[in-house]
Amino acid sequence: MNLYEYEGKQLFKQFSIPVPSGKLVDSSDSAEQTARELGGAVAIKSQVLSGKRGKAGGILLVETPEEVSQAVNDLLFSTINDEIVQKVLVEEQVHIAEEIYLGITIDRKLGKALLIISRAGGVNVEEQIGDDGTQLVKMPLDELRPFWVYQLYEPLKSIGLEGKIMKYTADIAFSLINLFFRCDATTAEINPLAVTKNGRVVAIDAKVVLDDAARFRSNYYPSRQQEPLPSLETRAKKAGLAYVSLSNEGTIGVIAGGAGLGMATVDMVAVYGAKPSDFLDTGGGVTEEQMTEAVNIVAQKPNVKGILINVFGGINNCEIMARGIAKAIDEGVSLPMVVKMRGHGQDEGWRILKERSIPIIKYGTTEEAVETLLMELKETDK
Repeated sequence: MNLYEYEGKQLFKQFSIPVPSGKLVDSSDSAEQTARELGGAVAIKSQVLSGKRGKAGGILLVETPEEVSQAVNDLLFSTINDEIVQKVLVEEQVHIAEEIYLGITIDRKLGKALLIISRAGGVNVEEQIGDDGTQLVKMPLDELRPFWVYQLYEPLKSIGLEGKIMKYTADIAFSLINLFFRCDATTAEINPLAVTKNGRVVAIDAKVVLDDAARFRSNYYPSRQQEPLPSLETRAKKAGLAYVSLSNEGTIGVIAGGAGLGMATVDMVAVYGAKPSDFLDTGGGVTEEQMTEAVNIVAQKPNVKGILINVFGGINNCEIMARGIAKAIDEGVSLPMVVKMRGHGQDEGWRILKERSIPIIKYGTTEEAVETLLMELKETDK
């Protein structure tokens, strides 16, 4: 289970990890009252599960309570990275002197948890960490071996942390390690862990993922109403389709007749150096209307430049699927598209697609379909 920031910070408090004062709200009136209680200058943070919400406009800084209502109204029920914002976290503004990255994840090669600490925290942390690794500490963790806070002192000194800041950071890292193992987490991340101008060290953000397989023994799972689905996923569910968003930076949308074929297609796109954006599984017995909606949904994902459709006419009918694709094009979808299709109703399906000048892979491979789409995109970019 992915936790929202406010849920992660509730967990942090249980393990004595300091966080800014704040309150979860779902209306502008309660947000303004909270801002007055916190002293006026606050951060208003949309509660979504996706990353990089700051870049998407999901975090607003306001200086007075009078500005809060408008800021909250701007965020509530807006869409951030394809998620609808239903609650915001109103927190005191923190005056940051330095940002540190602190995280624990599973290293699949080592088969252990891995603690990562970097002096280069905050936005784009991956790009900020130096290639020479001098700002970075990595420590494998073993749940079955005793671990003491003093074991963190020398690694933290090696990246330039000293005195009280080093001690505070070590204490927080030690608490995060305890949280990670006791809560059966697969990810526990603080980015940034802020050193404030008055010498505090505080967790500005919280990213925690709990292992669903361990839920039966855990006391740390939050009580939560059924989560609202992201907007495109909601559309797909209403249409009886299965949709998965893969990457906000991806440029290739994939539609396939079956999860196995879909995953193979996504992998082949990646093999050729492109980045898949999303994947939609039509399932069996797809109708013309469902196919039209499938194309529309995939085309709606930001940054998608081309669509690869990989389907087989077994339970599904190639003619029906082609009519659905054609209808989406007739209604305005203009992205470059390649269709790999054969099977029941293929001749009529091919004819319909040919009338709209859609490249068709009749007897070739998925690899050939990917190559064709990438060539189409190169021609479009000229």
